[in-house]
Amino acid sequence: MLKKTLNTAKTLGLLVILLLSGLKSFSQVVSYFNLGAFNVPSQQPFLETYLTVVGNSCGYQTVGSKYQHSINVNLVIFKDTTIVKANKYNLISPPFDDTLKDPTFIDNQRYPLENGIYTIQMTITDNYRPKQKPVVTKQKFVMSFNSKEIQSSSIQVLESYKKATTTSAITKSGYDLIPYSVNYFPESQTDLAFYFETYNTDTVLGKNRPFIYYYYLETKESFTKLNSYGSFQKQTSSKVNPLLAKLDISKLGSGNYNLVIEVKDENNKIQFQKKYFFQRLNKAVDIVALYEFSQKKTVNEYFGACNNADTLKMFVECLWPIANGVDKERIVNQSVKKDKELMKKFVIDFWQKRAADTGNALKMWANYYKSVQEVMILFKCGKQPGYYTDRGRVYLQYGPPSQRSQQNNDLNTFPYEIWQYYRLTDNVNGQFFSNRKFVFVNKMLADDCHNLIHSDVRGEIYNDRWRFEVTRRNNNGVGNPDNTGPSGTQFNQFDDLYNNPR
Repeated sequence: MLKKTLNTAKTLGLLVILLLSGLKSFSQVVSYFNLGAFNVPSQQPFLETYLTVVGNSCGYQTVGSKYQHSINVNLVIFKDTTIVKANKYNLISPPFDDTLKDPTFIDNQRYPLENGIYTIQMTITDNYRPKQKPVVTKQKFVMSFNSKEIQSSSIQVLESYKKATTTSAITKSGYDLIPYSVNYFPESQTDLAFYFETYNTDTVLGKNRPFIYYYYLETKESFTKLNSYGSFQKQTSSKVNPLLAKLDISKLGSGNYNLVIEVKDENNKIQFQKKYFFQRLNKAVDIVALYEFSQKKTVNEYFGACNNADTLKMFVECLWPIANGVDKERIVNQSVKKDKELMKKFVIDFWQKRAADTGNALKMWANYYKSVQEVMILFKCGKQPGYYTDRGRVYLQYGPPSQRSQQNNDLNTFPYEIWQYYRLTDNVNGQFFSNRKFVFVNKMLADDCHNLIHSDVRGEIYNDRWRFEVTRRNNNGVGNPDNTGPSGTQFNQFDDLYNNPR
């Protein structure tokens, strides 16, 4: 079992994820789980599990002069309904001095398994907060290895790696590999490091034959290869061929991408391919790239060159927050029909009408699409895209708030947010307002889905009893229509945050 603390620089990536996604809540332990399948020729394949636990979501106790977290992990692997592996253990964080700087800690386990279809279930409970709702993860996976064709392990994305001085549970091919358990890379992550194994190249290509590992990035939607992001390694065929590499993604813009790894024989023919999907947020690069593009192309050329139906559908749907009633109907119709030429015509007409005779239509789209990319990361709710969520819609319709107050652990409340705008313009009708507020609440807890429950902007939902919506177990006085909030909330912060957002 591995227990390591990621250093401050390496932990920053995960902390940014928490900040952006709003998951920093004490309702559950915040954790990230991933797994990978590997093979050892002439031996049994094994499943590797990667667990990252965010310390400031856990309870703690004093251990000597320091503090420590402790969670219980109950892992069960089923084949059909039969339990084939079970492991229950306590994962304890390294000791720490400051409860405001709780460490993120990780765990790495290996389970030998025969070929087959399995289900893995992991239940995590906080030993120091036993009344909290446990975190339950369940997913299917397949072990399928043989010696007659080129096969591979999973692509293991890494937080870091270094030469191993001793062999441990995280050692592969002479390196200690620290896993990166999520497929989201914020601006603080400048490299995409990964480990990969291919099996049986000697059987298929012939013993001691040269081949090339070729790896690169492509866009998820259109599978367009990004020539600036790729490299290769020459190797000789063997039972196991490991690949340890990294790509510089510091200048990679926001979006959805695939890391692609290919095995090419000496005739440059692709013999095997594997892909890993990830998301990237990099606002600084987006602004520059979209601005430069808007100086060179017209809106007709930009959208006319796009032939991927899913991408065009997203271009159409993301306009919902700033569309008027007529255009909203057209958005619904275009999304249902999914006709590429009609979708192109719609988005071109939409932005040309917005620009009229004085504006640059593509520059307006570029600025808007930058905000769309932000809400896709910031405000995703389950499978719902960020621009269809309440927070995403408000963000796109009125712009980013002047002040955003987030509360995830106020006394006996659901997680809630209060946004204040000093000045705002409604991007649907152009109306201008001053000093307006929005209140969002998340009653689902497990998902980061905040619903709008009150605003003083004309046309938005108005509810002067919104405080009853925020409180979880306190409905004192709800039967009196004159009461705007429950009694006994003098120690809550929502009134202070509403009147003085910060």
